[in-house]
Amino acid sequence: KHSKSFAEKRTMTSNDTTIQTTMTKIFCSIFLVCFTLGRFLTTKKEKKNATSSRRTAARASSSSHSSFSSFQCQTNPSKKAAEKFTFTVSLCWITSIAIIILLKLYEGFTRWHYLLYCGACALPYVVYPLWKPFEEDKGVPVWERYVVKANAWIGILSFVGNYIWTHYFYSVLNAKYTFDAHRLNDVPISMYLMTHAYFMFYHAMTNSILRKIKTSYEKDVFRDVFYATVVAALAYTTAFMETLTICAFPYWEFTNRNMAYTLGSAFYGIYFIVSFPMFLMVDEDVTTAKGKKNTYSMWRVVWESLGSCMLVTLLLDFVRIGLTDVSFTMK
Repeated sequence: KHSKSFAEKRTMTSNDTTIQTTMTKIFCSIFLVCFTLGRFLTTKKEKKNATSSRRTAARASSSSHSSFSSFQCQTNPSKKAAEKFTFTVSLCWITSIAIIILLKLYEGFTRWHYLLYCGACALPYVVYPLWKPFEEDKGVPVWERYVVKANAWIGILSFVGNYIWTHYFYSVLNAKYTFDAHRLNDVPISMYLMTHAYFMFYHAMTNSILRKIKTSYEKDVFRDVFYATVVAALAYTTAFMETLTICAFPYWEFTNRNMAYTLGSAFYGIYFIVSFPMFLMVDEDVTTAKGKKNTYSMWRVVWESLGSCMLVTLLLDFVRIGLTDVSFTMK
């Protein structure tokens, strides 16, 4: 028994080393490609004229503030306020998850605890802005507020992701949720709610990064290639980091952890390759170059989110067919 136990531990250590080596190579390659492409970018130069010189001087008085503001949406105060709110709420539930995982409080959870906790993480994004509108949204009809559109876009993505796409993980990676839960299409309803919280945070974060690229560098073929590469890098990194952290939760199981980190992260990253750039465009430039209003209607938000989900579904299935011989099943 002792020799078997030692052999098992040695095998686990060997597997962990292999995973660490593989992921180090992958992320070093990602960094190297992004760094190399970044060398070809052309920084935008501010156009100076008589009316803008005073504004330029004022902005230059605080270089750190100017640098940070390029991550924020300067063209739409409603979107800027919503993203700031998203980061604040996200910090709260991320802290609470860390505490629950570290103290293993989930061991005492019932299906109702999961439902209530995950609902408490997701609902503030929806309820609070309706209860107390941002200063920038006061007097604006509910359906025209950016935060409402963002919740609708992400809500659709979260629902489709759980209702359909989770079954790709069940089929391809033999993953499964093993905790007691209320289920919809064999996926815990609590995960539908938790996914909304996760995706609101992910997309607000990547909005800032992708916006920085678009506002800081001249549009040319090099920026387009760099932008697409960063989207792919962010998608894979986001997927991997969630996979890595969720492995601390023992009731989301994989038969092959190495495959979950490598192929699973790539598989999961397909969601974000489509959603990150599409979500950024929602009310990003509220006026056109000719001064015309360019805000999204709620119908446009709904249809673009549904269209993005359809594209993700096709890509997932293309990858499943091309890289595996696993049949897709949905209970």
